[in-house]
Formats: sequence, structure tokens, C-alpha cells
Amino acid sequence: MTRAAVVPAIAAFTKRYTACKVDAILTDQTLDIMAGSIELAIRVGWLAETSQQARKIGSFRQLLVASPSMAREIARLTRPEDIAPLPFVANTALREHLRWEFSLNHSKRQKVNVHVNVQASIFLDATLAVREAVCQGAGLSVLPDYAIENELAAGRLVQVLPEWHLPSGGIHAVFPTARFRPAKVRAFVDLLAQREQQRQGIEK
Repeated sequence: MTRAAVVPAIAAFTKRYTACKVDAILTDQTLDIMAGSIELAIRVGWLAETSQQARKIGSFRQLLVASPSMAREIARLTRPEDIAPLPFVANTALREHLRWEFSLNHSKRQKVNVHVNVQASIFLDATLAVREAVCQGAGLSVLPDYAIENELAAGRLVQVLPEWHLPSGGIHAVFPTARFRPAKVRAFVDLLAQREQQRQGIEK
């Protein structure tokens, strides 16, 4: 989410609050915010920490995507198990990057869940690097919707098996445990939450 949403929010924040300065670390790796002077972390996915304060500011969908150059292979797919032998670009920043759970709603009362183990040909540790590899036709991958909106709209990526769904994730602002939370931090989180709500409203 860093470049897709956080960086534009930082730019908007510094324009609105010209006296504030922002020093950001952009990484897909999870940093220990208790170990240094970090005042805020934006975590995308599923929170593992239980001792830290967090505020949910949005959510995202995970989408199975590929380059249009793989149209022949994609056309043969009828169910998630069919992707197992195809080349896959794995994002090692994720805890589970080789096993995926797909679901299909037959009706309100019937839901089918399928687990698939993929065979990765490329392992990368950054979401945007994975996106670029997939755009270049290196294989399929699962990417968050906020990172590929433009690529899908422009036809550089296509969604694979769109009737099957992957688990949705959350976007959280995580704070170090402290009695005092600076007003600038609260203001930035409010701004980011507002922009995220607008993004999801546009999608809907």
C-alpha cells in the first residue's frame, strides 16, 4: 500500500500542514515499532500483534492476476487447482506465499473452499516488484487490489478465475503503546482513512 496510497497521503498531509515534516520508511517487511522512534506504522493484511494499539482504516481484496500474454494458459483454467502447474511469482513478504485458499459461493447457504499449493518460479520480497514481474509475463500471482487498479484498467493485467474469491485483508494504523499520541499522528491517520474510504467508494 505504501506507494499506492500512503505516499499520496503524505504529499496531501504536508500540503495541508506545511509546518510538519514526514520521515517515512517504505518496506513490505514488518518493522518493530517498539524498538525505535517510529510513531506510526501502516500494516496491510492480518495483524499478528496483540499488545499494540491499532485502528482499522480500510480493507482490500486479493486478486489472482496474470499478463494478457498468458491468455492461452488462462483460457484452459476452470478451477483453482488448475493453476498449480503454472509458473507463479511469489511474494516472500507474505507469511503464506505458496498456499492459497479460494472460495466459491454456490448460494447463500453453500460455500466451497479450495486450498492450492503453487509452484513458484520467481521469489520476490516486494509487492510492486511482484506486480512488475507479472506484467512482464513471468507468471501468475496474487496481488492486492489497490496495487493493480491502474494495470487492470489499462489491460496490462487480467483477473484470473474472477468467480473464485481469496480472503480479504485489512489496512491498519498501528501505534506503539504509549499514553500520549501526537496530534500530527492522529491527523495523518484521519486523512489516510478518509482517502481510503473515498477509494473504496469509487470502486463500489
